[in-house]
Amino acid sequence: MMTLLWSLLGFVVAIGILVTVHEWGHYAVARLFKIKVTHFSIGFGKPLWSRQGRETRFQIAAIPLGGYVRFADERVEPVAPEDRSRAFNRQSVYKRFAVVAAGPLINLLFAWWVFAVMFASGVSGLKPVFVWDSASTPFAGKTSEQWLLTHMNDKSVQTWQQAQQILLTSVVNEKNQVTLRYRAFSAASDTEAGGESHTSTLPIDALSVNQPKSNWWRKLGVVPSGPDLAPVLANTSPESPAERAGLVAGDRILSVAGQPVASWQALTEEIRRHPGETLTLTVEREGRSLQREITLDRQSTDAGDIGFMGASVQFPPSLRERYQAQLDVGPVDALEMGWHHNLNWIEMSLTLIKRMFVGDVNWSNLSGPVSIAEFSGKAMQSGWVTFLGLLGLLSLSLGILNLLPIPLLDGGHLVFYLIEMLKGTPVSEGIEAGAQKIGMFLILGLTFFALFNDVVRLTNG
Repeated sequence: MMTLLWSLLGFVVAIGILVTVHEWGHYAVARLFKIKVTHFSIGFGKPLWSRQGRETRFQIAAIPLGGYVRFADERVEPVAPEDRSRAFNRQSVYKRFAVVAAGPLINLLFAWWVFAVMFASGVSGLKPVFVWDSASTPFAGKTSEQWLLTHMNDKSVQTWQQAQQILLTSVVNEKNQVTLRYRAFSAASDTEAGGESHTSTLPIDALSVNQPKSNWWRKLGVVPSGPDLAPVLANTSPESPAERAGLVAGDRILSVAGQPVASWQALTEEIRRHPGETLTLTVEREGRSLQREITLDRQSTDAGDIGFMGASVQFPPSLRERYQAQLDVGPVDALEMGWHHNLNWIEMSLTLIKRMFVGDVNWSNLSGPVSIAEFSGKAMQSGWVTFLGLLGLLSLSLGILNLLPIPLLDGGHLVFYLIEMLKGTPVSEGIEAGAQKIGMFLILGLTFFALFNDVVRLTNG
């Protein structure tokens, strides 16, 4: 129940912020051109709250799936004689273009500002420490040594999140290989072991965005590594198998189904081998030995189903400092990092959209409101910096989506205005009405398809 509440809260907060920003873009530029704005609504349907301004009614409506700004427009309803010069339909095509374009463009700018605040707030993550997979023949025999990844494709990396971003970008852009630069890492030392820097170039042709649950790093022979940790729980996730089994922070797991486990890694491997099964755990709690029955969840991956119990491990502070990286930058550097982060995501999103339409990328990658709610809830529980990262991505996605040349969306209106600029007269009402019907069909189709994908994801875990 708590997970559902967090998801609903995260969804309402994220969508509320993004819709407000988007509609404010339309509103601000319209006011700049002295166009009369009659309504500014966050949400659709029956108003839950409203306030009449000097000439604009501001309201929050019952259905939090969007919003709108309504202008005085003679094509929609009668306009008082004194307001006709300020009616939207009487403005030049260039002013109408600017008003409509302002919504999605402010979302793209907002994403940049959010990313900048995120970086300025201090982004933490795990250092990209790894070992080579013994099954990867070019690196056989190196599995006992830990390495610290320092660069990918000549770009500096400090966390696994940065490394994953570069790998994802390379796969989306259909690159043939990635180049890793790394050096020896010592968990016992206060500083990285340093020494000679090594370089390896790995082929990535076999990696596909159509396999989102595939472990790309393991396919490359790179196994993220950490310290040997005792199987002691730090916390359990709400409504998880661990919580339902009565496990609590501080519990040490001694055995799983009679199999002793001496480390967190061994416990994890044992849990993964029993998807959906009910197992007996032997637990040490405050010096007493307890038996607990746990029914594991089932999670699907490209390599098959795995077991999941929903608990995290205690990480001793000394080891946390050794394996955790903290990105602390000033405001100016944060703005620059946010700008490049934003541009990278825009480029990757446009590439994915293009590859979807030509059939290279599976449409199952399309997410709907259920997935957005789930991600928002998890992000809110993970902390406000994590939520900022998701908010930036959602704002960017909203901006790009609204710029697509689909009738009913802002991008569709912009296409009509471009045609009007070229031919000197507006598109006929008949053609525009027909295009709007096609746009409605496309939008509803995409919405239902995204919802279907959400249901499939929930069903498959």
